[in-house]
Amino acid sequence: MCDEKLTREQTCYVQNFEQARGLNGQMNNVPVLAMTLTGGLWFAAGVTEHISPEIRFILLLFAGFCNLALILAAIRIRDVFHSYLEKIKTFHPASFSNGKPMNPKVEKLGDYSMISIYCTLMAVAAFFSFYAALLFYWPFQFSFWIGFIALVVVLVTLHDLLFSKTFVLKYFKKEDDKGGDGEGEG
Repeated sequence: MCDEKLTREQTCYVQNFEQARGLNGQMNNVPVLAMTLTGGLWFAAGVTEHISPEIRFILLLFAGFCNLALILAAIRIRDVFHSYLEKIKTFHPASFSNGKPMNPKVEKLGDYSMISIYCTLMAVAAFFSFYAALLFYWPFQFSFWIGFIALVVVLVTLHDLLFSKTFVLKYFKKEDDKGGDGEGEG
């Protein structure tokens, strides 16, 4: 019985480690995807000839929203990755490497520092996408300030929907009640 339990724990450890390794690779691909997508959309909006200002406006808005979506995806992947690290650590805490060197070069960089840096850069790219869309390619007759206010309203609404506990409890609790275990992608 003891050997069976140890074998099961070892198998779980190996599977958790493989999943964590895959998530780490996936998480590191998000910034590359963001750079490629943003660069391509910026090029299309800014350099390509014979495109109407309306299309340029839409391309830049799309670039901004893609960066915001990729920020959320990166944070979610990092959270799931962290949950696998927690399980890996419980298997044999003495051999677990927590990523904290004895003499760090920059002490303030901690557990989520890399993903925070990536997300900050993607947020800056989203800001410049929205800024360029509103300032340079505003296609409507009325003031671009109306577009700015509309964008702020949309972003605040999205923030509230994604991060307010009542929304999360109201809409995602239904999935848990249907028999979901609350784990995995999503």
